[in-house]
Amino acid sequence: MRSTDINLEERPIAVLVDREGLGDALLKLPFLRAVRRAFPGRPLWWIATHQSSMAHEMAPWVADLIDRSVEHAGLTEPAREVIPRLRALPPFDLIFDARTRFATVLLARTLLSHRGFFACLPGYMLSTRRPPGRLTRPDNIAERMLSLVDAAAGKPADASGEFKLSPDVERFAATVLPAGRTYVGLATGSRETRKNWPLENFVALAGKLERSGLVPVFLIGPQERELVDALRAKVAAALFPEADPIDPALQPRPLEFAMAIGRRLAAAVANDSGIGHLLGILGTPLVSLFGPTDPARWRPYTSAGVMVRAQEFGGDAMEMIPVEPVFAAVGRLIKFSSRQGSADAAPTPGHGEG
Repeated sequence: MRSTDINLEERPIAVLVDREGLGDALLKLPFLRAVRRAFPGRPLWWIATHQSSMAHEMAPWVADLIDRSVEHAGLTEPAREVIPRLRALPPFDLIFDARTRFATVLLARTLLSHRGFFACLPGYMLSTRRPPGRLTRPDNIAERMLSLVDAAAGKPADASGEFKLSPDVERFAATVLPAGRTYVGLATGSRETRKNWPLENFVALAGKLERSGLVPVFLIGPQERELVDALRAKVAAALFPEADPIDPALQPRPLEFAMAIGRRLAAAVANDSGIGHLLGILGTPLVSLFGPTDPARWRPYTSAGVMVRAQEFGGDAMEMIPVEPVFAAVGRLIKFSSRQGSADAAPTPGHGEG
């Protein structure tokens, strides 16, 4: 990655990030779409100090947005190693730094050649300029990143976009969740056990949904596959589309079948997790369950969302959240979205607090 590798008349845009799981990457996807729309034609480099889901699960979905992904770039510490690595990078047009450690961002601001630098630090410190009309950064990660595009472009960012799914995968999802019934997704897992609502609460919620004429659909990731048999025994009417065999001829891309299923849900309930963020950005009406993590910072990017927090019931632990308010939130979302009975309705991505 030397300056001689690049035409100086076509300087790329650089995005500097630290470490990204799937949820982190999905929160930055609206920003990525907005950058591409605000600055068309510029090559874009996504540079991660550690690993990034943008280079893995998200790679098929950002191939037309990211020109070069660099992982394990080692741009955080120690300074004696970071400095030569920064100096080896080429000149950039714009740099967006998603990291929040002042010393780390200062090194990048000082050592990288650029025409504009935009950072997520408090008060937009070290940024070339602030977003129009803003003095403080938003708490939410997605909105914070979008505000950097506002600053660079001098106008509100356009983060619209959607995932283009294979028609064959969408047709297969329609056979699994056929039109005529109202489906509610239940995503029971996350990367951290402390962020998970108790499984027995999901089972109780599934029972209430079934008795109300709704169809519970468990969204099963790799970590939950060993739970499928027990869940089937406890909730006979529930569906488990991701746990059942998929036609091998389909060859869905990573996350594609989950997206196709998500588009057919009238609502969903999820912990603070990657699948929750995926459902949010799809536009699926979403009840997000929060306890030990901060919803102001980590809430999904969605136009139809409701947050239920453990703190409303006396503590930080997920066990504090009762079943009844989650069930009521699902009902409100279905009514609000006017999607009951229309599994084929197409969501409109957006963002909001719900």
